[in-house]
Amino acid sequence: MRKTYEQMTKCNCATANTLAIIGGKWKILILYYLLESNRRFNELQRLLDSITPHTLSKELKELQEDGLVNKQVLQAIPPKTDYSLTKKGQELETVLLEIRKFGQKYPLTK
Repeated sequence: MRKTYEQMTKCNCATANTLAIIGGKWKILILYYLLESNRRFNELQRLLDSITPHTLSKELKELQEDGLVNKQVLQAIPPKTDYSLTKKGQELETVLLEIRKFGQKYPLTK
C-alpha cells in the first residue's frame, strides 16, 4: 500500500482498504494480465503498451509487497523473471472479471 492511500485506510472501510491496495492507473491491468497466465516483465510491458519500465517495476514491487504477486527469478542465461498471482491475488478474479464485463457493457465514447 502506498502513501497516497494511507488516508483511505483510516476510515476503516473495507472498500477503501481494497482500493488502497489495487488502486492506481496500472495495477488492475497488471493483475488482470497475470490472471490470464504467468508473465515475464517484457511481456507485461508489451501488453501495457505505454507503461515505462520504471513504472512497471515499481507497480510490480508494490503488488509483491502487498502479497498479490509472486516474483520468480528463473535460472537461465540471461536470467528471466516470471510473475504470477499469489492465492491472495487470485481471490480478485471475480472482481477483475466483473470490471472487464462492465467495461465491455459501457465502452468509453470519444
